[in-house]
Amino acid sequence: MESLRHGVDVLFVLLGAVMVLAMHAGFAFLEVGTVRAK
Repeated sequence: MESLRHGVDVLFVLLGAVMVLAMHAGFAFLEVGTVRAK
C-alpha cells in the first residue's frame, strides 16, 4: 500500500510539473501574439 501511495504522489507531482510547463508555453505564445510586428 505504501508503494502505491508513493507512486500516486510521484505521478501527481509530475502531472503538476507538466501543467506548469504547458502554462509557461501557452503564456509565451500569448505574449508573442500580442506583440505587433513592425
